[in-house]
Amino acid sequence: MINPQDLPIDIHSNKLLDWLISRRHCQKDWQKDVLVVREKIKNAILDMPESDEIVELLQGAYINYFHCLRIVEILQDTEKDTRNFLGYYSSQRMKDWQEIQSLYKRNNLYLAESAQILQRIVQYEIPALKKQITKAEQTLEETVRKEKDYCKQAEDGRKIYEKELTRLGIQGHSLRAELLALAADLPSFFAKLTTEIVGLKEPYEYCVNFRHYVYQRSDLPVKLLPLISLILRRGVQPTTFEYKYGVAPDSVETPSYDLLLKRDKKPSNDDIDFCEDCIDFGDAESIEFPEDDLQIDVVADSSGLVVEAVARGEDALGVVENLTTQKVIRNELDELLAFLMMRKEDEERETSSDIFIQGFEKRPAEISKVSSSKLDSWISQVRAVLDQLRDPQKNYLVQIRSSPQYVEKLVEEIESKRELEGRYKKMQALMIEKQDEARKQITKVSQELQAVQNSTRTLQKQLEKDISMKYDGRKVNIVGGITAALASR
Repeated sequence: MINPQDLPIDIHSNKLLDWLISRRHCQKDWQKDVLVVREKIKNAILDMPESDEIVELLQGAYINYFHCLRIVEILQDTEKDTRNFLGYYSSQRMKDWQEIQSLYKRNNLYLAESAQILQRIVQYEIPALKKQITKAEQTLEETVRKEKDYCKQAEDGRKIYEKELTRLGIQGHSLRAELLALAADLPSFFAKLTTEIVGLKEPYEYCVNFRHYVYQRSDLPVKLLPLISLILRRGVQPTTFEYKYGVAPDSVETPSYDLLLKRDKKPSNDDIDFCEDCIDFGDAESIEFPEDDLQIDVVADSSGLVVEAVARGEDALGVVENLTTQKVIRNELDELLAFLMMRKEDEERETSSDIFIQGFEKRPAEISKVSSSKLDSWISQVRAVLDQLRDPQKNYLVQIRSSPQYVEKLVEEIESKRELEGRYKKMQALMIEKQDEARKQITKVSQELQAVQNSTRTLQKQLEKDISMKYDGRKVNIVGGITAALASR
């Protein structure tokens, strides 16, 4: 038969205080008595001897009955000179702590308080510390991931910036000056393009002659391809002023980009010399000009006769380099190309009705002498000019040359791409800083948790021992939530 004395007493840690009260080891109103003890402890710790162990006991942990026992043991050594022959101490320190010890033992007050301390630590303090560690570990994991993301984004930002510089063909030392330098060879391009447009004189005349033939008159009210006609008549690139007002200006105030260059944040002489001698903008240089400057200055005598006209701003630009008139040129060339392709199709069509009509039709020599192969050659010429006018790179350079606002917009876009890398590097550095903080917090809280768990194990054993003494040495186990609380993470 099993001896009941051999069976252990298992007490759930969360029910320990209730168990002690229900077994009448402690009183229900124990809390009012413990307040008196806590007040005496508060006063007693103000006068303590110099001892490293006492300092360690008084720091951190909540002082309980078992701490008081150890303090009394230490005082027995430090206050031994105050002990009389009867075994009593005259030291007030010893008297205070012996009184505290006596009050704790009365009605097993120390068991109730220690049980409450144990329950609070198991149910609240240890879970809270573990939660802090878990949160710090999650923060560490998240910041490590974000650091990698920001590192990649910083690298991508750098590549985007370098790719943009490569696309634009600049180095990025002095953005405005370098962008303007890209347009330095535009005057020669405009001159070459004007020459090629002038080379379209034959197809233009063919179009005019065919028009006269169809309408059987030459004094038509609508002028055919007026802007191309002006270029052919002049033989060189006319100004926008001449196209708009029908007369050549007496003087053209060619602009300069000096004001725009001064806005560069960095010196423009780092790796590229952008002096005025290096950038030749030809006869139609551009500057930053507001809309108020787009005007015509005229000087008239008393009879009202205009004797001088000055072209400024966009009016000073050639018709090929002005974005507005360039669109007109493209439209007129498209019109000419459509006519030539239609004529080529008519010439190559060989239906019976076409052959019959050609037998009776008498065309002027300047029309009839043009063969299908000649039309094909003219079509290729017109397409070559249109391809150059529609070249995205050239159009981009023309915008740079003719619009300071476009240059500023382009500079802002490039600078925003340049700032991407720096912005992400700052975020990366911030994540590294947060990682260090999280690691420090994990280390600190882990040490704190370890200390609390160690003190809790000690308190658990002390309670198990004292409760066991009340049951003639029968084994006592405090189980339940305390097992999980004291387990390693």
